[in-house]
Amino acid sequence: MKSVLLLGDSIRIGYCRYVKEELSDIACVCYPEENCRFTQYTLVTLSDWMSLVDNPEKVNIIHWNNGHWDIAHWGGEEVSLNSPEQYGIMLERIYHKLCAGFPNAKIIFALTTPMNPDGTVGNNPRTNVEIERYNSVACKVMRKLGGQVNDLYSVISGQSAALYIDYTHFSEEGYQMLAGAVSKVIRENL
Repeated sequence: MKSVLLLGDSIRIGYCRYVKEELSDIACVCYPEENCRFTQYTLVTLSDWMSLVDNPEKVNIIHWNNGHWDIAHWGGEEVSLNSPEQYGIMLERIYHKLCAGFPNAKIIFALTTPMNPDGTVGNNPRTNVEIERYNSVACKVMRKLGGQVNDLYSVISGQSAALYIDYTHFSEEGYQMLAGAVSKVIRENL
């Protein structure tokens, strides 16, 4: 059976169980229970998550995202947690660490999903214009490194606000839609 590792923020937490179910016929899908948060947190905690799999050399695919935490203006601060340049540098560092720790895995990076177009802005705001800018940075980094991109932004963009439960997070229907897109790209690459 193939082996898949899912990494990412609360959006990944919302869809991971559906992906595990959808791929149960062909892959063992593992993921940390915790939120992978922002890029620096992912980088320093990655070695802990390696223990989720029996043999890192047998992991076939890593589907990973970071973004919402990096883009957010925490507590309404004027600047994002990470600038677009810092975000790109951190993505590259994580990518290299994933390659070193999981030498046979194909790495698929998931773009950050859009904000609820009808949602009330929360304490840690970010806009879709900002998300698109950071997603562009992620695409450039992955293109440079040879990583694949899963455009989850486009999966949700233009959909009904009913797919959201708040400013950032999705209903079960929204998470199932994302899980379908994640499962599809993983199946295509196994």
